Amino acid sequence: MRPTSVLFLVLSLLAPAVHAQSPSAEWAALCEARLPATSIEVRTAPAPIRYLRNRSVDDLTQLQHLPQDGARTLGLTEVRLGTSIQYRASTLARKGEALTCMRPSIVVTLSLDPHVVSVASEFEDDSCAYRHILAHEMRHVEVNRLTLESAADRMREGMRNSFGNKVYYGEPAELQERLTRHIREQWLPWVDAQMKHTMQRHREIDTPEEYARNQKVCGGEIARTLAAQR
Repeated sequence: MRPTSVLFLVLSLLAPAVHAQSPSAEWAALCEARLPATSIEVRTAPAPIRYLRNRSVDDLTQLQHLPQDGARTLGLTEVRLGTSIQYRASTLARKGEALTCMRPSIVVTLSLDPHVVSVASEFEDDSCAYRHILAHEMRHVEVNRLTLESAADRMREGMRNSFGNKVYYGEPAELQERLTRHIREQWLPWVDAQMKHTMQRHREIDTPEEYARNQKVCGGEIARTLAAQR
């Protein structure tokens, strides 16, 4: 999914409401010349991975809803998008001018928090099967990390193109509230959608061939453990 469908939203939502008085030409020129340039940053922050060992094969299988008949879930990677928005505005005001002018400085930080990796409780921590399952789940973790980095890059580019270096006029608190609400309601759902659109890449890891390989690795340890559950 490309972000072009949402690029116009920032300017349209942050365009000032109609005021009885518009900035004078002199005031507009002064604001353009003196306000620092708009600054937009979108960053990613590392989040620690939580490892859970308290869910069984049956528990994980019920959570995942596998499409393959008879398939069992040995491990599971779950993630939630975490975000923070830091906002600062450079403003100018002048007696006789009804409107304050501003250019924003915005830092959006995206993280995968929490990022939870489960290995079924039937497999001992120091076993070959545990190491095999964990290595598989870490491939899912890497897909999520790379997807978040890509989404941040595209969000940064889109927001910079959308904001440009425009000067906004109005009450600073009201502009900040509209800006923050817009990012939370429009841009962050877009990033969340990018994470969900990675399902094809995850399916390329969770192949029937991979499930078949699980039956043979570690001298058949996984197969024997699953057979004991039946």
